[in-house]
Amino acid sequence: MKRFCWFVVLIPALFSSVFAQDVRLERDDWAPEVKAALNDLLTTCGKGAPSYDENSYAVFDFDNTTAIFDVEEQLIVYQLETMAFAIEPDKLLEVLLTGLSDPDVDLSSFGYMKGSYKDLFGDIVDAYSKLWKKYGPFTPDGVSEELLADLHSDPVWFEFATKMRLSYDLVCDVEDNSVAYPWIIYWFVGMTEREVYAMARRSCEKFGRVETSRILWESPKEIKSRVGQVRVEWTSGTSVSANMKELWKALQANGIDVWVCSASATDAILAAVDAWGLHDYCKGVLAMTVVVDERGTYSNAYDYENGVGYRSLPGGEWKKMTRPEKTQTEGEGKVVAIVNAVAPEYGGKGPIAGFMDSSGDFNFCTEFKSLKLAVCFNRATRKPTCGGGLIAEIALYERDVLGYDLAKANAAGDVLYLLQGRDENRFRSFRPSSATIRVGDNAETLLATDANYAQLETFVKEKTTVRDALNVYALKRRAEDNSFSAPSGFLDEYAGYRSR
Repeated sequence: MKRFCWFVVLIPALFSSVFAQDVRLERDDWAPEVKAALNDLLTTCGKGAPSYDENSYAVFDFDNTTAIFDVEEQLIVYQLETMAFAIEPDKLLEVLLTGLSDPDVDLSSFGYMKGSYKDLFGDIVDAYSKLWKKYGPFTPDGVSEELLADLHSDPVWFEFATKMRLSYDLVCDVEDNSVAYPWIIYWFVGMTEREVYAMARRSCEKFGRVETSRILWESPKEIKSRVGQVRVEWTSGTSVSANMKELWKALQANGIDVWVCSASATDAILAAVDAWGLHDYCKGVLAMTVVVDERGTYSNAYDYENGVGYRSLPGGEWKKMTRPEKTQTEGEGKVVAIVNAVAPEYGGKGPIAGFMDSSGDFNFCTEFKSLKLAVCFNRATRKPTCGGGLIAEIALYERDVLGYDLAKANAAGDVLYLLQGRDENRFRSFRPSSATIRVGDNAETLLATDANYAQLETFVKEKTTVRDALNVYALKRRAEDNSFSAPSGFLDEYAGYRSR
């Protein structure tokens, strides 16, 4: 009987191990070195490995990492197209000015329009008030289908939508990320968490079905305004590739939990995870939080004290976590959020893998001692003054000069950095290359500028270590301080490579 019981216990465990070992990336549109390294990670760190640690997890950025293009940028376009708002006209100016610098300073030098914030927002409020009287009052559900055709042919809507969308680009240029990132979430003021989730879900479902295109909006010349006629261009279409679904599924099957840490609104990311079929493979989401009332209604104040992430539950449900993030989830704040809200569940350990595209992800993909690899998704627009540009260079340096694979990088005490290319056209996909085909292009691009190649050549000539490349060139440097005669760096302070 004892031998029979041992057999009953052993066989399920054996099948579980074999099953985990069999779940690997199989698609042929991964960059070969990325696919190989991720499969090596599953083999050496997954359930089937002798040294498997159940405290293993990976952290993904979402916009332009998990998804191709930006979910929240697409959401605000959807909000404008449907006029899904819950802000009274007499409250809109106060909301738009939240946290911004001097509203009366002339911002014409930024090239978007003539005048100040107050001038631009004055035009926006005027148009919004007229639309509210004609088509409103607006609700989080947006205007009815019957009204959409009339709305979209109304010059006042073009005046409002164009200038409102342009205000996002202007704020991102004028303000620090710590101001600009929460500011866009304040467009949802007056909505409940459920209403923001529902709106974001509709946006993901709509724009996931369309091919990529570039859309130009212009405000009408005939409308007299403070800042004059303006134009703004935005990208239509965003979705999650089949590769990402394959990766999340493989990580989960191998006992490596998947977490998201995003600088978009929490409810927007929860909706995207659900809309694109990722819920069952996701352990939880950390993202930007605002103060809400007892009904869950959004305010125009960031929640630094009590803002929490969500844990996924079976059946497509989400449950609020109990440990607050205590930070904005961008840049260094992503590290803080992970340490505060996620690491305690894993014995205080950091992630073994990170997935990124930009400066906002640089810290969490470089600082943790626990990291074994990090994948940078190549937008092919990132200069040496962006974390995505620097990591792209490091990935090529490790591959082509140091000859790293996962084992060699980890044996040398380094994180293996990898660069994954994508095709941003049609329905958006990965490519079996580190290079990317950008929107509207036919040719592939590997690095954004000549300065990227020059900085990479500096690493080669000086035989720079990965540690020195990151610790030195992550910090802001003037062109005259660099041998390649271009500015570099994006951080004023940096805790350092593998510092935690």
